[in-house]
Amino acid sequence: MRKLARKLLLALLLLGAAGWLLLSFFDANQLKKPVLGWLNEHTELDIAIGRLEFNPLHPYKLLAEDVRLGDWFQARQLYLELARLSPLAGHTRIAVLDVIDGQIRLDRATELAALPDNLANITVDELNTKNLTLAWDGWEAQGANLKLNGWQPRRNGDWRWWSDMTLSGQVRQLSHPWLEMSRINLEGRVHRRQLQLDTLRSRLFDGLFEASLSLDPASRELTLNEPRFSHNKLQFSQAPELPEGWTLLLNRASLQDLSITSPWLTANGIDGSLRYLEWQPGALPEARGDWQADEAVLDWLRLDAHQGQLLSNRERLGLSLRGKAYQGSLEAELGWFPQQGRLDIDNLQLLGSKLEWLPDLHWPVPDIRIHKLNLNQAELLSADPELPLSLHGGQLFITDLAWSTEQWRPLSDQARLEGGWNELAYDSLISRRSSFSARLDDTRLLLDELSGEFLEGSVRLSGNLGLYPPHRGRLQLEAEHLALRRLSSWLRAERSFSGTLSMSATLAGEPKRPPSWEGNLALEGSDVFIERLGLDNWLKARLGEDYSRPRQVDPLLAALDLESSDAFIYKTELKGPVAQGQWQLDGSAVQSVRHLLALRGSLDLAGGWDLELGAINDQGCRELAIRLEDSWRAPKLRLHQPALDTPCPPWYRGPVPYPAAGLPGRLIEAVRNLPKEP
Repeated sequence: MRKLARKLLLALLLLGAAGWLLLSFFDANQLKKPVLGWLNEHTELDIAIGRLEFNPLHPYKLLAEDVRLGDWFQARQLYLELARLSPLAGHTRIAVLDVIDGQIRLDRATELAALPDNLANITVDELNTKNLTLAWDGWEAQGANLKLNGWQPRRNGDWRWWSDMTLSGQVRQLSHPWLEMSRINLEGRVHRRQLQLDTLRSRLFDGLFEASLSLDPASRELTLNEPRFSHNKLQFSQAPELPEGWTLLLNRASLQDLSITSPWLTANGIDGSLRYLEWQPGALPEARGDWQADEAVLDWLRLDAHQGQLLSNRERLGLSLRGKAYQGSLEAELGWFPQQGRLDIDNLQLLGSKLEWLPDLHWPVPDIRIHKLNLNQAELLSADPELPLSLHGGQLFITDLAWSTEQWRPLSDQARLEGGWNELAYDSLISRRSSFSARLDDTRLLLDELSGEFLEGSVRLSGNLGLYPPHRGRLQLEAEHLALRRLSSWLRAERSFSGTLSMSATLAGEPKRPPSWEGNLALEGSDVFIERLGLDNWLKARLGEDYSRPRQVDPLLAALDLESSDAFIYKTELKGPVAQGQWQLDGSAVQSVRHLLALRGSLDLAGGWDLELGAINDQGCRELAIRLEDSWRAPKLRLHQPALDTPCPPWYRGPVPYPAAGLPGRLIEAVRNLPKEP
């Protein structure tokens, strides 16, 4: 009996050893193909596995390599360790699930097919990822090393990916077309289908970022609590946009040494805080905050060291600014309405600013409302060769004016402009110690007064101009002792000229339609020099010739004769009423060195003339009649030496005297008796 027992025990030991050896050499890959085939056929998982390691002696542990699930999940290694398998109870508990070098495309993920009832409940005690890549909707997270605890993705046969869990870990890089984060550390939980991160730290645009975060996918809401931005260099090629339906909330954000670079805004050295911000697509954010910055550039608007406050709602962006701008001081209250394309300047004050006008300068806002604008002691220098302008000591005050549809209009009956300058130079034209005052109503710009020093003389101007076509207006001008030399240099005329000019004008009409002009115009010139316009020599030559009968003269030949010498005109007086664009000249004359030339007739201010001119002797009688007709550029010229009665009737009785060096007596006789020049 003892021998039988020993043999039976030995046989059992041998069988156990043989079974252990057989199971130790068991190759799970032999079962992989039929098992995967069955799974793909009955569950539509589309799963593929490169290699399996599984020992029946340790049935709760499995290592799979080169795992693929559809086209949205793959991993180099996947390690599974079961804590409990209760097929009859339908509960499976996974103690550890490790995903190594995995990739998940969430935007391609599909619902997993229904699993058998004995897998109705699945709980994962610990899920670890190493070097995981996640991609969705333009976002990509790389190098994610995460740890999830207490996750139940399947309950009562339903998949619940956003079930409660705790999580922690690091992400090497998170990227989006307008966002780049790296070295991310996070710790938090998923609770009631919301991701709540108590700690989120990362590198953001070369700086640091820290916050607590709440993400609610159901309501599409992302909340950052007490975010801190430090030394970030924000760079945008286009304006950031939120996905449709999402809301971004910021509570008590702090900013330290931020910089912004974008096509529309550049700013550096930003410190400040945002008390709150709520941003939804298609509207301005509701926000309130304050900041200070070393500099900011918005299109052509440049601010140096300044402080600012932000108060924004969905329709209006409100800004309060105080600091330095254009080497001067700045205070501003601004409101921007993007849906209307409108900028409200509630208050803008610039003191001691040095402004620059650039060739490509433009104002991008189609609608501006200026409630109060005050510039004091400003300087302006133009870098545009087509606008050679400079201004020193400029002052400008504007209230209740609006610019829209390329038209100024008043916002109230208080709409007005006031200003002046110490010196204004336009090319070679210079004005000093000048001021102006103007008002605007619904139909007219009313210039109460523009006065100051212009062209080394004085000017006083007033009038009004219609805002709408045909822009009918009225002008009153008084100018005294204007220096023509400055005007000659500015015009770059073919013939340079100099002297002084005084002017008086009262005109009404449409600026672009000279035939509509009515009023009075008077010009007085003194000591006028005109290069290559030898009036004295030309008149002397014509008086010495025979024009006893009226004769047409070639105006081109006459012009050539005039260019043979220069003209000195001691005194000029042209005056008369203007009717239908015709300046009626009577009692007008030009006094040269040796001759007095009187004028009668009309000048068409649109570019023509119908004038009778006369070379006057010391008795006021005309001895040479000159007829000018047609256009200024192609005139008709006729000369005549009329017979004179004795005594002759005076043809001119005006204030311009006969020249002291003029020939006495009859001009024709005196000229012909002059000795011939060698």
